[in-house]
Amino acid sequence: MNKTAKLILAGITIATLAGSAHAFGGGRDCGDWGGPMMGGKNSERMTKMHDTRMAALHDKLKLSDKQEGAWKKFSALPPVMGNVTRPDPKELDKLNAPQRLEKGLEHMRTMETKMAEHLAALKEFYAVLTPEQQKIFDEQMPTPGERKGYRR
Repeated sequence: MNKTAKLILAGITIATLAGSAHAFGGGRDCGDWGGPMMGGKNSERMTKMHDTRMAALHDKLKLSDKQEGAWKKFSALPPVMGNVTRPDPKELDKLNAPQRLEKGLEHMRTMETKMAEHLAALKEFYAVLTPEQQKIFDEQMPTPGERKGYRR
């Protein structure tokens, strides 16, 4: 194959891939999968998964009656990102670059506040656990940014 034919083939491939990405919203659209943090249609499903995982964690920890109060307070919190919505991409497209960055910074500050609240409740609960329970808890809770959910 000569050099010109290879370049034409590469151009067609790139154009096809770019068109596919555009058809799917340029990577911004999560479709039906998006959970509560993405404003998707399956937020009920994500909430149910969270509740199931929390119930399994509760069973694995084998909490005493004295620890139940701290558990109820901790488990009553929604997932860290559960009730925070991202800025609407369509609205962001209407803003200029500094305004978009301001919106992004505002979103990050909201997330930081939610994470700080979650951390305070987690520390309070963690303090009442025995060392063995802490080990189980450490193994089961996701690392920040982990998308697979709770560890099995």
